[in-house]
Amino acid sequence: MYRNEYPPNVQQLNHHYHSRHSKLYFSMYHRNAGYEIARTDRYKCTGKVEACLLATKSWKRGDEINLCCGYIAELTSEEEHQLEQHDFSVMYSQKRGRNCLFLGPARFINHDCNPTCHFKTDGSFKVSFKVIRDIDPGQEITAFYGKDYFGSNNEECLCETCERYSSFADYRQEDS
Repeated sequence: MYRNEYPPNVQQLNHHYHSRHSKLYFSMYHRNAGYEIARTDRYKCTGKVEACLLATKSWKRGDEINLCCGYIAELTSEEEHQLEQHDFSVMYSQKRGRNCLFLGPARFINHDCNPTCHFKTDGSFKVSFKVIRDIDPGQEITAFYGKDYFGSNNEECLCETCERYSSFADYRQEDS
């Protein structure tokens, strides 16, 4: 359906959301953004070209990466089924108790069992990041998706930490 075929109120709403969504991506070009979207070869086994977020400046513990943000959109069961065949950023929201579509440049954050950031929400649908470990320029910005996101106890996890320690469980034992 072409944009002009939508009723005027829907056209106006679509324009509002498209404009807001576009601003999320334009914000990464701000001189203080502190990150860029880059290609990663970490997940070669997927057979797909994958992306990551790289720091372009130093970030200190406690900093907030507010120019790298996104929004989550709750999905119906039908929408989840439609997206199963495509490569979209679908994540489970414990707060909302359902799968959500992750939109905006923040969707490119990859998981690590020893992350550099936590997800930060403003109480609505907006997501950004709070730094929990210092990040150097060129280092990947990561977040923890959950302890069972990649199978039971993340046994199928491909993150750098699990690669280094053989598994999430091994990392957690050494970390204690």
